Amino acid sequence: MNANATELKVAPTTDERPAFEDILNRVKELGPGIAARAQDAEHARRVPVETMEELRETGLFKVMQPARFGGYEYGPSALARVGFELGRHCGSTGWCGTLAVCFGWMTSFFPLEAQQEVWDNPDNLLAVSYLPSPKVTVVDGGYTIEGSWPWASGVDSATWLILAGLIPNKEGPPTLAWFLAPVKDVVVDHNSWNVAGLQGTGSKTVAITDPVFVPAHRVVPLGAIMSGKVPGLEVPNNEQARYTYPTFGPTALVSPIVGMAQGALDAFTEVATGATRMARPGVFVKVAESALIQRLVGQNAARIDAARTLMTTSLEEGEAVIEAGGALTIEQRVRIRRNHGFASRTSAEAANEIFNKSGAQAADDSLKVQRFWRDANAAALHSSIDYDMLVEMYGTQQLGLDPVGIF
Repeated sequence: MNANATELKVAPTTDERPAFEDILNRVKELGPGIAARAQDAEHARRVPVETMEELRETGLFKVMQPARFGGYEYGPSALARVGFELGRHCGSTGWCGTLAVCFGWMTSFFPLEAQQEVWDNPDNLLAVSYLPSPKVTVVDGGYTIEGSWPWASGVDSATWLILAGLIPNKEGPPTLAWFLAPVKDVVVDHNSWNVAGLQGTGSKTVAITDPVFVPAHRVVPLGAIMSGKVPGLEVPNNEQARYTYPTFGPTALVSPIVGMAQGALDAFTEVATGATRMARPGVFVKVAESALIQRLVGQNAARIDAARTLMTTSLEEGEAVIEAGGALTIEQRVRIRRNHGFASRTSAEAANEIFNKSGAQAADDSLKVQRFWRDANAAALHSSIDYDMLVEMYGTQQLGLDPVGIF
């Protein structure tokens, strides 16, 4: 790739990139097929190759990718809508598909040379493991890394990895950093992902037994990521780097959960519409005529809509500030994070209520409701979207104190 030519490429105009609505509509058209393969994804412990290829053809994975490498540079609210749409058909596909979009955006934080290497093929996908390996050695021109990293969601479809590592420091505690490494340099443990929910994400452990060299330009300290002062800001026309990871990144985790709750509701409503139940010995009535079931559907539809709307509107407000060249206030940042927590908790609660009224048959492995219920609850356990922590952080800020947390 010619570096000078890359420098001259700027963000695409609306005439050069597809409208996001068009991309989303293509994704929606794939919904029935994605849903039909959801059980296969669980059994294979990965998103099917067919699904990932279909999503690639929609342009989905380019939604937040830097423009100089063929991406469309949409913002986090687009990511939220993608996650919801995928998650309502298959929780695992929603998780991996949305994270693939998010990880493509995260490359914008790195120096240009690193971005050029990752996007040598503009169709490359990434996976990430945030749990740091303690084995990092400083060498000429960079570092060597080795160890094992769990929970690399979507690694089966990825070409590159972002791996966390602790850089030794003679004068104090080690520095936590992100390292970019090719998937070909790691061994994937395909037997390491045995879980109750999100089985199809293939969030497997990857390992490096012989030290692998990572040049310095492919390493970014976590402190820079968390402060928003990333090397990517020095790259001309690299607007995606202005979206700060702590504020916007968790959108990739939350939005599929809201979709999973919607999927549970859709599946429940479909079954309840034609089902009957025994009201008393020998007397069967239509489930749909039960006031209890009617309230269940209405109340949880409202809760899911509230979760989705609150999350999306706060992201859109934040985007407007970034696009105008500004920076979000602390209040705006912690409000987005509060809404992440609210959307996650509310959606998991909705999935629980729906499952609890689905009857014993809902526990069948082939039925949709139980899968959405397991996936939503497993996903909502992620520490970065813990509702109690995030509402406390918001309340602290509102009371005039300094909030503590990731925002």
